[in-house]
Amino acid sequence: MDVRARFVSEILQDEGQRLLRNQGKAIEARVKKRSGRLESSRSVSVTSGNGASGTLTFVHVAYERFLDMKRLQRGGKSVKSNRKIHNRYVFGAFASIAERLMNEFTEDVIARIRESELGQTK
Repeated sequence: MDVRARFVSEILQDEGQRLLRNQGKAIEARVKKRSGRLESSRSVSVTSGNGASGTLTFVHVAYERFLDMKRLQRGGKSVKSNRKIHNRYVFGAFASIAERLMNEFTEDVIARIRESELGQTK
């Protein structure tokens, strides 16, 4: 794996774990847990693509997005919700990934990655 691909993979893995951690705290604070399925079904995975590309996949239950809506329809009634547990964290992760990919690929990082690759091959 070349240096750029390794860098992209590290950034995606870091930000994916950060997304899970921060969103998990929000879920604990804002959602009354019943089964724990909302928290336990979340996961992230990183796959490396060709060259310096990669993919971060965030898996969650479908109803998580509905808990983020300002109003829910339940039994013909409109109920206030807006728990702010999905969009804020997902789009925050997107912004953080873009920022880090644009600014953190420095000569020091290249040297660190090359050193770690040499250490692994020995």
